Amino acid sequence: MNRGRNFKLLLAAILVVGFTLRVAYFIWAPRDYAAAYSDYDDIAQNLAAGKGFSLDKTITGRSPAEPSGEVQTVPVVSRTPAYPFFLAAIYKLFGRRLRLVYLIQTVIDMLSALLFYFLTLRVASSARVALVAVFIYALYVPFISQVAVVLNETLFNFLLLVFAFVAIHAVDKPSTRSFLAAGAALGLTALCRPTTFFFPAVFLGAVLLKYRRRLGPLIVPSVAFVVGFVVLIGPWVVRNYVVLDYVGFVGSLAGEQVYGALNQWRNSDTPLPVIPEQMQARLADKSDVERNRILMREALKEILRDPLDFARSALRRTLLFWTGIGIGGASFFYFPSNRAGAETCVFASVVNIVLIAFSVLAFVRFRGAWTRYSLIPLLLLGYFYVVHLPTYGPMRYSMPVIPFLMMFASLGMVNLLGKARTAPS
Repeated sequence: MNRGRNFKLLLAAILVVGFTLRVAYFIWAPRDYAAAYSDYDDIAQNLAAGKGFSLDKTITGRSPAEPSGEVQTVPVVSRTPAYPFFLAAIYKLFGRRLRLVYLIQTVIDMLSALLFYFLTLRVASSARVALVAVFIYALYVPFISQVAVVLNETLFNFLLLVFAFVAIHAVDKPSTRSFLAAGAALGLTALCRPTTFFFPAVFLGAVLLKYRRRLGPLIVPSVAFVVGFVVLIGPWVVRNYVVLDYVGFVGSLAGEQVYGALNQWRNSDTPLPVIPEQMQARLADKSDVERNRILMREALKEILRDPLDFARSALRRTLLFWTGIGIGGASFFYFPSNRAGAETCVFASVVNIVLIAFSVLAFVRFRGAWTRYSLIPLLLLGYFYVVHLPTYGPMRYSMPVIPFLMMFASLGMVNLLGKARTAPS
């Protein structure tokens, strides 16, 4: 009983420390990231003002270089809706108070830490492992910095952990209800960031392969999973088709990300993915949807024209995605040039390499009953890596699945010390 109480006190202390560090950080944070780089804020302000899911855009004049000065409010599909609506609700109730946004995001991140503790406890069956994992989470500098930006990072990370928790239970004990809940959780996650729109196929494929010798009982739960997912994303997909004649699942920025990444990898003088001026002129009078179609089509042509060149860049892309190594300068997304960004990048690079090493150790030397629960985390780690290979994938895009590395690494660390024990009741 005393040991269980001590674990609870340690967990509470870790959460308090994590909360304090995040509040201190956003009070200290050197600049308003949203104002310069995020259109989530602009969409949210339009939503709060009753203008719908839209952006205010300046209409071009006789040429792209001569804007007419006229500003029109146009519906967009460049962002998925969950985070802008989250911001709009805060703006509507309290006004545009960014520090309040950061405080709410800090609370959400601590809920993520608490959920991560129980997720690790479920997988590892060891409170010691779970405490080590949540301790790493609470002190991980990129997670601390994420709460102080007007981007969907914190909310998306929370929703992805919710899905992982529900999905692990569903895979372990398949039922219609658990699969329906997993599908709905994934649908809500996809509405926050479109990265996961194609994960249902990966999830169902892996589950059906796992239970291939008894597929019959999985037919109804699998249908329920799809229903839960479609019910959540369906209204958004229909809205995009009706309003913008756009049939797609990944937003209208995918083409820009893939094409810009190709240009960046082939031009060493370009530190970030950009669209060349010649292409920008061609796209000047196009809508977001048309831009996306053109850029994605051109990007696919480039890849097919020289697939070996694309393959050769895979190693650099891999290093950049997991460690930030492979491109000059600080590659942590929130601080592209200043000293804080460089230091954050170095910290995350070193920590991520250590996490990867101990995760590998866990699977090589300490395989056990916990591996039966590792399917969903492994699928998410692999899926995020693969879908970001065609893009410029800095560490920002690996952040949502880093908790799973923390979980596996904690298993490796604690087992290496020979102290993994069953969690006290």
